[in-house]
Amino acid sequence: MSPDPLEERLSRLPRGWRAAPLERLPWVLDIRYGITRPGAHEDDGVGMVRASDIQEGRLHSEEPRRVNPLIHKANARSEVRVGDVLVVLVGRVGEAALVTKAHEGWNVARTVALVRTTGPDQAAWLRLWLGSSYVRDWCDRHVRGSTLQRTLNLKELRGLPVPLPPAGAGTALLRTVRAAEGKMSVNRRIAECSMSLSDALFAVEARDREAWPERSFGAVTHLRMGQAARPREDASGPTELLLEGSVPFLAPADVLRKGLPYVSRTETRLVPPGRDSVCAPRSLLLATREDGVHAVLNEVPVVPGRGVLALRAETLADTYWLLHEVRLRSKELTAAAQGPGGRELSRKSLAATVLHWPTESVRERFARVTGELHARAKVALAENAVLDRLKDGLLDGFLDGAGGCE
Repeated sequence: MSPDPLEERLSRLPRGWRAAPLERLPWVLDIRYGITRPGAHEDDGVGMVRASDIQEGRLHSEEPRRVNPLIHKANARSEVRVGDVLVVLVGRVGEAALVTKAHEGWNVARTVALVRTTGPDQAAWLRLWLGSSYVRDWCDRHVRGSTLQRTLNLKELRGLPVPLPPAGAGTALLRTVRAAEGKMSVNRRIAECSMSLSDALFAVEARDREAWPERSFGAVTHLRMGQAARPREDASGPTELLLEGSVPFLAPADVLRKGLPYVSRTETRLVPPGRDSVCAPRSLLLATREDGVHAVLNEVPVVPGRGVLALRAETLADTYWLLHEVRLRSKELTAAAQGPGGRELSRKSLAATVLHWPTESVRERFARVTGELHARAKVALAENAVLDRLKDGLLDGFLDGAGGCE
């Protein structure tokens, strides 16, 4: 049997270091999961962080789930405080974020673990470790359930090995990481503002839409449903990643992730079952859930899975227009959904859905401006990808003894 990669890495820690399971760290006060029966959403209730609200190391809560205050009170032990570390237990297991003032006093769902530490530096170190490639690989080896419902048991999380540097070490590392994350936050804001400006520009361009001729989605674009099945858990490991000809597999969850509408990588790859199964870059890929229809543009070729509807327009200008059309009409377009809970778009229904189609000059004018805004957003996101790799590299060097004690 090959050695456990994480254990092997921790066996090479510098002198003065040690490692211990998460639950035995001297500065960890509590590890628990949240509300098991939250009940129906209540507009005036208490916010509840779900697994889907934790992405890219931070909390997203544009449309939060809210629970009855009595349910919140009955689960007071999982009420979050500033500085708590929240960890995803279902789906994208291991992804973590720190609680800020914006979410203080909220609760967490059963799909999220709450880890409370004694101070901000300890919480920052833990989140940095949770975001490392070592822990991502460890989580992949300890998950249970199907690929659609990957689950990390709380008991397993409690046993996660965590390296402990000597007292006083790591201050410079955490300061550098915070600076990188500050720059990443600025970049995210730039990208989000670029997208907001594009949405606002679309609303201005479309104010005379009633005067434009009616077309259907099927008349202005080619639609097809994704047919590929998600690869088995044992088929998506390192061997699959190295397999010649493999491309990213795009599941509905990859479309529904909160944030900006771009996909450049996914968690799973596969060898396309056929040439027709691959969507070329800059296709429009749609998926739906109760809050509306979501759309993304793929930056690389992808194979859409079941539940993903792919749209291919004749020009990039048409694609940009359709992207913002879907964003504007997100909730309305759920009428084209079908299946249990309306979680799958109907190709036939969406193809028949009417939209007002502007002249080519209007679409081209919009594309010229929004293209620049999309390009600026992508530059900001690309820089964040570099900074994210930098954090992993800094951590790896620190584990090798670089930086030493302060």
